[in-house]
Amino acid sequence: MPPARFETRADGYERWRTYVAAEGRERYVYVHQLLAIAEGAAPDQVFSDGEYQVHHRNRVRWDNRPGNVELQEADAHSEHHRPHREAGQARARRQLARGESR
Repeated sequence: MPPARFETRADGYERWRTYVAAEGRERYVYVHQLLAIAEGAAPDQVFSDGEYQVHHRNRVRWDNRPGNVELQEADAHSEHHRPHREAGQARARRQLARGESR
């Protein structure tokens, strides 16, 4: 079995990746999830299949320092990021209207 390996996704999230032969698939665990557990979050909440999410307070996905992550209920996490999503969508519409591309 190959060893677990560390990687950074294109969007900045850092994770560990390994192949689980018994399941016939790869599994991932994100560094911010491990940090949340190390800082006292309950593992069953961190790995709750979406009921809870680990939030980066400063919105920098690769900033996994203690104190920069917190566990939030999924609805609260989504609501926290809604203004940022809306601002990004408005910016994209303005760029499109001006004929700009990314």
